[in-house]
Amino acid sequence: MPQPTRTLRLAGLIAAAAAALGLAACSDPLFRRQISAGAGGTVRAADGAVTVTIPAGALSQDADVVVTELASPPGAGADQIAAGKAWRISLVPAGVTLSKPMTVAVQASEAPVHPQIGELATLSGSTWTRLPASFVRAPSTVLGLSTSPNATYRAVFRTLQRVDPASDSARRGFEVFMYETFGNEAFFTGLGLAALLNTVKPVDAVALGVQVDLAKVPAAIRDAMLDDSPAGLATKDAALADPATTIALVKAGAVVGVVDRSAPTDTTLTKVGVTCALCHQLVTPTTFTLTAGQAALPIGPLAVDGRPNVAMDAGKILSFTAGAGDLAPTLAGWGPARFDVRNPTTVNGALDDESDNPTVTPPIWNFKDLEAAGYPFGWDGLFAGTDALASQAEAVYHLVMGGAGAFAQPGGAIAPALRITPPERVLGRLQGAASPSPVITAGALRDLQDWMRSVTSPAPGAFDAAKAEQGWRTFHTRGCAGCHSTPELSGDRDAIIHVERATGDLAGGLHVPALRGRAAAGAPYLHDGRAASLAEAVADMATLSQPALTAEEQAAVVEYLKSL
Repeated sequence: MPQPTRTLRLAGLIAAAAAALGLAACSDPLFRRQISAGAGGTVRAADGAVTVTIPAGALSQDADVVVTELASPPGAGADQIAAGKAWRISLVPAGVTLSKPMTVAVQASEAPVHPQIGELATLSGSTWTRLPASFVRAPSTVLGLSTSPNATYRAVFRTLQRVDPASDSARRGFEVFMYETFGNEAFFTGLGLAALLNTVKPVDAVALGVQVDLAKVPAAIRDAMLDDSPAGLATKDAALADPATTIALVKAGAVVGVVDRSAPTDTTLTKVGVTCALCHQLVTPTTFTLTAGQAALPIGPLAVDGRPNVAMDAGKILSFTAGAGDLAPTLAGWGPARFDVRNPTTVNGALDDESDNPTVTPPIWNFKDLEAAGYPFGWDGLFAGTDALASQAEAVYHLVMGGAGAFAQPGGAIAPALRITPPERVLGRLQGAASPSPVITAGALRDLQDWMRSVTSPAPGAFDAAKAEQGWRTFHTRGCAGCHSTPELSGDRDAIIHVERATGDLAGGLHVPALRGRAAAGAPYLHDGRAASLAEAVADMATLSQPALTAEEQAAVVEYLKSL
C-alpha cells in the first residue's frame, strides 16, 4: 500500500503550497480570455466586478487572462478598510511578462468618502500593500496599474491619517501657531515693522495679503464696515484709508499673525511680533459694499484648513521697513507666497547663502502620511525623522522669525532632525545667533507639531473625471511617477530633482513635493512660484518626459491633479 500513501502526501504538500500562496481559498475561475500580444485588449466580468486591460505590445506573447475570486481573503491592514471582493489575476502560460502596466479595475462595495482615499491593494503573503498608482472612477470603481503577471487585488479605503484635532496637544499647538512669537518682537521692532504699521492704510495692508479675523475686530469698526447707508459708506471708505484703523486692528489682535507687545498706555504700535499664521493662515473673505461698489476683502472668520496665505507678500512688507536697507529691491521682488529663508534679513544672516532663492509657502496637511512615506521637510529636504516638523519649526521661529532660541546649539529646545550636517559657515553663525536666554520650548514645538499633524488636505473640487483618468494613466506611465513615487505622490527622502534655476544652498537639488491637495492650495506652483497655474506647472515639467507630453496629455494631467 505504499503508492496511495505517497499520493496522499504529495496531495497534502500541493495543498499546503497552494495555501501558502493564497490560492487555497480560490473558487472556480470567473473568466478566462485570450489576449493577443500585438493588439492587447480588455476582458471584463459580465457583472463588471473586475476588468483587466492590457495595452498593445505589453505581453511577451499571446496569453490567457485568468480571473478567480478569492473566497476567504486575509483582512485589510490596520490603516485600511476592505471595500470589495479579492481577485486573483494570472497570465497563462507561465513565464509571460508585461513590458507595460496593465490596468486592473475593481468594483468597490461603495464610494469612498473624504477623507477616505480609494486605492487598489495587492496581496503579499497575508499583507495587503496599496499600489502607488490608484484612481477612483466615479462612483466606486477603483483602478490600479500593475506589471505583475500573477497577483491578487482588492479595493481598499484608506483614511488620511491625522492626530485628533480635539486632543489637548493639538489645541495647544494651534494656539502656538496663531499667537506665539517667542520674543521675536525685539527683532521685528528693531527692523522697523512697528513703525511701518503705524503708517499703513488697511486697504494697502489687505492688498499685500494681510488677513483680518472678523471675530476680533473692535465693535465700532465692525459696525462701520457693515453699515451700507450713504453716511456709512463714507465712514467705511475713510476707515479703510486711515492708518489709525490698522493700529486699532493690531491692538485688538484682529490682524492674523501680528501680535502687539506695546505697553497698554501706548497709543501707537511700539513693539510688534509675528507668528506662523501670518503666512500660513487664511480667513473666509467677506463681501462689503463700498462707495466704489462691492468688494470681497480678507476680513472674516478663520478658515483653519491648512491652505497657505498665497496672497501674503511678506518680502514687500519687509522691503518698506527701515531695516531693509539695500536689500529692499530684492525683498520687494520676491512676490506673494514666496520667502527666502537664506537671506541676510534672517537673524544675524545665519542661513545666508548669498543667493536670492525665494521658495513657495507650502500647505500644512497630510504630515502623518508624508512622514510614513519618508518625506523630507523643507524645499532642500533637510529635515527628516520623528521630530522633523518640530525641529523645522524651531529653526523658523529662531532663525527666520527672530525668536529667542538656540537652534542646533546646546541650549536649543530639540536636537535637530537634519539629514546632513550644516556647512561650517552656518554652524559658526548659529553660535552667534543663539539667544543667551532661549524661550522656545520643546513642549510648545511638539504641540505645534501635533496640530500640524491634525490637518488633512481638503476634498477635491470640480474636475473633468474622464480627462482625470487619462491624466492618471499618463502621469504614471510617462515618467512623472518616477519622482512622485509614493501613494502621496511625493518622493522618498533621497529623491532630489535638480532644477537649473536654483542656486546657493538649493543648487544641490530640491525635494520632490507631495501632490495630494496641491491644486486646492492654489497658485503659485513649483519651488520658486514661477508657474501661475497648474497648467503652467505641468507644462514646465512636461519636458522631462521623453517624448515630451503633448498639449492634450498635459491638460489631462492637470485634471488628474485636481482630483487628488
